[in-house]
Amino acid sequence: MILKRRVIAFSLLLLIVLLSGCGPIMSTSQRIDAEEALAKAEAANAETLAPYEYTLAREYLRKADELWGYSQFGYSSDYAQKAITMAKEAEEKAQTNPWHSPLTK
Repeated sequence: MILKRRVIAFSLLLLIVLLSGCGPIMSTSQRIDAEEALAKAEAANAETLAPYEYTLAREYLRKADELWGYSQFGYSSDYAQKAITMAKEAEEKAQTNPWHSPLTK
């Protein structure tokens, strides 16, 4: 009986230790994906043709970096995912329906 409890306790402890390492890995992976999505948006000239979406994606990525620095990996991953979404929207908008400044002809 005692041996069974120790095995269960050890198994739970091992599970907790293994899962605690996932946060930094997942948020770093999301951050890299966000950088790639932002680079694709830049290649589509989204900074000029979809400035709102592009700027929002860049700022979400900046916030993800800040939170990652404070070891808030869950929130960092969330912001990185928002950056990916906005970068993809910026790329799509730049390619299909670009914004044109009313100040230029």
